Amino acid sequence: MLPENPNTFAKFPLDKAGLRRKDAAWLAEAVNAADARLSLFQDMKPFILDENDKRSVAWLGPQARALIGEKALCVFLGIDAQGAPHFAFDLPKRFDLSESPLAGMGAFEDMRPMLPILPADDLAILGCAKSLFEWHAKHGFCAQCGGRSAVVDGGWKRVCDACGAEHFPRVDPVVIMLPVRGDHCCMGRQARFPRGMWSALAGFVEPGETIEEAVARETLEEAGLVVEAVKLHSSQPWPFPSSLMIGAIAEVAVGDINVDMDELDEARWFSRAEIKTMLAGKHESAWAPPPFAIAHQLLKSWSEEA
Repeated sequence: MLPENPNTFAKFPLDKAGLRRKDAAWLAEAVNAADARLSLFQDMKPFILDENDKRSVAWLGPQARALIGEKALCVFLGIDAQGAPHFAFDLPKRFDLSESPLAGMGAFEDMRPMLPILPADDLAILGCAKSLFEWHAKHGFCAQCGGRSAVVDGGWKRVCDACGAEHFPRVDPVVIMLPVRGDHCCMGRQARFPRGMWSALAGFVEPGETIEEAVARETLEEAGLVVEAVKLHSSQPWPFPSSLMIGAIAEVAVGDINVDMDELDEARWFSRAEIKTMLAGKHESAWAPPPFAIAHQLLKSWSEEA
């Protein structure tokens, strides 16, 4: 059994049914099946129902195919426990919601504000769809010869029409770490953060390094702290646009914080007691990222160790 993962987007509830992706006939039948569940996107935003100020994902039946049209990009997401196939469609920008049968039922919403609102299962499915649509939007042409590529395998591959090169959705690995020493941890701030918010350090994994090496390098580059040991905590798919956040606790050697001003505006030590106060929303001047962020889970886990 897989270990429990507390992170948003981390509990994908469908069987991705990878062997079905190559079966074009099955996919064509499944998307029109009576129990098919369809989600609509436009401009990377899912269609969200708004009923009496209650937001929910609009899982539509196969009858929605009539308003989708044949040119919308379709991706196969998987099959639920009842055997219902799930698909997502990326509608063209010319699609006018106000002139469709969906008018007045909801809107295409940015996903970030929906994170505290929507059920975890729906967020995981929508996050997968959004990452796929982001990839397709940027990879319409072959990186090998420049020719136009075509969507195949239920949206999980593109093949170049000119040279036959195959291209697969990419995921960018990102380490996000909480440097700790004794009863204190180091957090940083960037200019884009809301006032008073502090978070864990983070950076992309570079070619030729392990996760542990990336944690050590980024911690040294951003805060001038030398990592002595790395404990992996958990990971989180992050569809903005398509990253895998790899969370870690980094034990650091004695030494002063030395901030790289190109990476952070500020960094400082927080005691375990302060972190507990921050997580409870009672700190007088600082606050932590919300629960849907892996940084929150790192802080929560570390603060509860003692």
